[in-house]
Amino acid sequence: MPPDTSVPNGIKKSIALGRYDEAALALGRLAKERPSVPILVALAAVNLQLGDLAAAREQALEAVATVPADHEARALLARIRAALDERENALADFRAVLDLAPPPAEDPGDTPVHFALHNLEQLTYLEQLHGLPPGTLLPMPAAQREETRRQFNDILDKAGSVTPRIKLSGDWGRALVQPPRMIRDDPAPERCLAPRNDSAQIAQAFHDSGGVACLDNLLSPTALAQLQRFCLESTVWRRSYRQGYLGAHPESGFVSPLLLQLAAELKAAMPELLAEHHLTYWWSFVCQHQRPGTDIHADQSDISLNFWITPDSANLTPESGGLEMWDVAAPPDWSFGDYNADGYRIRLHLSSIGARQRSYSYAENRALLFKGMLFHQTARLRFADGFENRRRNVTMLFRRSKGR
Repeated sequence: MPPDTSVPNGIKKSIALGRYDEAALALGRLAKERPSVPILVALAAVNLQLGDLAAAREQALEAVATVPADHEARALLARIRAALDERENALADFRAVLDLAPPPAEDPGDTPVHFALHNLEQLTYLEQLHGLPPGTLLPMPAAQREETRRQFNDILDKAGSVTPRIKLSGDWGRALVQPPRMIRDDPAPERCLAPRNDSAQIAQAFHDSGGVACLDNLLSPTALAQLQRFCLESTVWRRSYRQGYLGAHPESGFVSPLLLQLAAELKAAMPELLAEHHLTYWWSFVCQHQRPGTDIHADQSDISLNFWITPDSANLTPESGGLEMWDVAAPPDWSFGDYNADGYRIRLHLSSIGARQRSYSYAENRALLFKGMLFHQTARLRFADGFENRRRNVTMLFRRSKGR
C-alpha cells in the first residue's frame, strides 16, 4: 500500500484553530519523513500565515516543481509572490492558474438564480459595450433575455434567506454557468492611492477606537475608474454565496497590476499600521440589489482593508449600505468555521457579553481599516436596479511578517 500523502486530520484541526506554529512543526516533520505535494502546500500555506515568506516560497516552489500542473500549489505560489511584492512573477503564476483550471462541465445542472442573473446582465453589458453582435457572448435572443431577466428577478423577490437554484440547459445555459473568460488587462496607473498626509491620524484613530479607522478618497480618480472598469468588464465572478451575492478571487482572475501595486502603496503610505505586514489574500463581492450581503463573521487576518467602489448614485439608502462593526474579536479558541460561518453562535456570543455595534455608511471610494478578527457584516442595503449599479466592495487581508 502506498504511503498516505494527505494532511492528517489533527494538523487540519490545528490550522482551523489558528495554531499555525504547532501545525508548522508537525508539517515540517512530515515534509522530511514523507514529502508530498499536499504536505508541502499545507506547510507553505501555514508559513504564509506566520509571515515566514522565504520558507513559504521555497516549499511552494518545491510543490510546483514536483507537480507543475497542480492548481492549488501554483495558486499558493502566486499568493506568496504577491506577499513578497514580486509582482511580475505573481501575475505570471496567476495566469498559469487560470490555464490549469478544470474545464467546464457539459451539463450546467442546477445553478443559483442570482449567479445566472448576474452573468446574463454582464454578458449583455459586454456585448453592448464592445459593439458585438447580440449572441456573440450569450446565445440568447433579446426578447428571451428580457423575459429571463424578469423571471430571475421575480424568483429572487420571493426568495427566503437562501437563494433558489434553477435548472439551465443548452448553449445559453452553459454561458450563464460558465461565462466566456474575459479579463480587462491594463497596466497599473502611476499612482493608485489618492495623495494624503494623514497616516499618523489614521493610525491614532485605529488605536483609539480599538482597531477601526475610516478613510475617504482611498484611491486616486484614475485608479478608481480603472478598478471599476475591471470589475464591470472582467468575468471573474465565479463563486456564489447562498445569501445572494457573488465573489471574485485571485484564483478566478481577480488580480491585476493595480491591485498588487495598491498593496505596496498602502504599506508605504501607512507605515504605522502596515509597514510590518504582508498581503495574504484579497477578493471582491458584488451584491444583488434586493439580496443581503455578508452575514456576521471575522476575517483570517491581522488587519483587513474593505473599500467600496460603486458610484454613490446607485445607493438608494445613503445612510446605510456600508459595514456594521462590533467591538469584540473572535475568541482565540474558535475555529475558522466558528467565526466565519456560524452567524447564530456569533450573535449569541455578542449578546451574552454586551458587545457594542457601530455602523459605517456606504460611500464610493470609502475604506475601513480594521483588526480582521473583529466581528462585522454588510449593512442593510438597497441599490438601484441594473448591472452597473450593483454594490461592489474589495477586501484585502494583511498579516504580520515574521520577525517584525
